[in-house]
This record gives sequence, C-alpha cells and structure tokens, in this order.
Amino acid sequence: MKCLLFLFVTLLPVSFINAQKCKVKLKSISQSYLGDCKKGKADGQGEAKGVDSYIGSFKNGYPHGEGIYTTQNGAIYKGHFIKGKKHGNGVLTLTDGTEIKGFWEYNEYIGLYENSFKKNNKSTNVSSFSLHKNRKEINKVVRFYVKENQTTVRAPQMNIIVYYGNYQNMVTGGDYVELTNVVFPVKLKASYGQEYIEFEIFNEGFWNVRMEVSIVKGLNTQN
Repeated sequence: MKCLLFLFVTLLPVSFINAQKCKVKLKSISQSYLGDCKKGKADGQGEAKGVDSYIGSFKNGYPHGEGIYTTQNGAIYKGHFIKGKKHGNGVLTLTDGTEIKGFWEYNEYIGLYENSFKKNNKSTNVSSFSLHKNRKEINKVVRFYVKENQTTVRAPQMNIIVYYGNYQNMVTGGDYVELTNVVFPVKLKASYGQEYIEFEIFNEGFWNVRMEVSIVKGLNTQN
C-alpha cells in the first residue's frame, strides 16, 4: 500500500508538468487541456477549456478535424475545423435553439451547399465571366456588370431567362442591371445582345456577376 502511494505521489507532478507543456494555441480554450500531445502541442483527440470549451480532434495545437465547440454564452458548433476555425460541414445551434446547418469557410457561413455556384455555358464572344458573393450585403440580389472590348457598358440591356428559382424585379443602375429579392437556388441565362452566359447559384446572398465580351468588328462568330 505504501509502495502504491509512493508511486502515485511521484508520478502526479510528472503528469501535471506534461499537461502544462501540451500547448493549445487557440486563446479562447487555452487555460487547460487533457488529451493527446505531439512535440509539446495538442495533437490528436483531446479536450480544452478556457472562456469557451472544445472536445474533438487537434493538430499542431489547434482544433483541426471533427469536434464540438461550445461558447461561453452556450452556442454550440458541431462539425469540421481547420486550424481553429469552422471550415466545412457543420451545425451551429444558437442559444435559442435555432439550428444553422451547412458549410463554413474559415469561420464564415457560406450556405447550405458546399459549392456556391456552377458555371454551365457561355457564348463564343464571352471571353470570361465571374461570380462573387458580397459578404457585407444582406440583400438577396444578382447584379450584372458587362464589359465589351474592355470598356464598361453603362446600364447594359439584359434579357434574363429563369430555369428555376425566381426574382421580383429587374433594376437598372449606372453601370449594372440587378435582380432583386432573388429566390435561391436559382438557374439563369443572362443575354446581352447575342452573347449569353448560363449559371446556377445555390447559396443565397448578394452576388456580383461580371461578363467580359470581346467582339472583333466585322467578324460574326455566331454564324
């Protein structure tokens, strides 16, 4: 019995020292850690606590992989992490019980779908087109900008065909045309003269679509 007590008293400080050396780099959960370590950092499965708490997979001192993160006010995120940030598929449960399901990109919620959009087709003279979500805007809008031979077209005349989804109005601005109160997901064909682009947007938001048209005068590639 004395021998067992001696071993317990002897080993306890060593375990405590090793625990202190196992560092968690995310400040909000860095006060205490219990779990796997590698080279002095949390790595593997573990549990960390601070003002918030986390249980799950770690890598190089950060939550990385699948885990559950609970904030000090009681909100819970269960899902995937990369280097301490929500990234990938997950569910965020707010304190009032509301669930937000879908995909995150470095702590920013992007929507129900992992891929926010898909380019389907374009006419020959459309050299390129791009889609970009303005994360500072909360309105559900698809706004079109057109450049013809590298010159911005003022108030471009657009024709829109909706395959699925919907919108309320088409509004013309100084150098753009936009669809308001868009119902997502939406699939559109947007035409400027004889040129067109076709695409789908899955996640709602304020989307800027930029269309680059290059036309050689005297050459009609549509024939």
